[in-house]
Amino acid sequence: MPVTSKQKDVLDIKQYITDEKGHKVAAILDIKELSRIERMLEDLSDLRAIEDRILEPSEDYESYSRKRKSRLHVSYVPGNRDHFLPR
Repeated sequence: MPVTSKQKDVLDIKQYITDEKGHKVAAILDIKELSRIERMLEDLSDLRAIEDRILEPSEDYESYSRKRKSRLHVSYVPGNRDHFLPR
């Protein structure tokens, strides 16, 4: 039984699970449908991140890269299995 949201996206719900009073408490979806919903949520999260940063000033890559490289310092730590740790 498909359910339509306000955006006209269709959720392919295979079956509802109800309580003793007949109220819907859960839904059964195909794995493909669950994967589709997860991708949509990831896209929504990405769009929110873009929206949050849209008013931040832009910076060209070369300038950004120079700043990052000037702040990156690596130290050798004897006895550490990773050997190199950022300071």
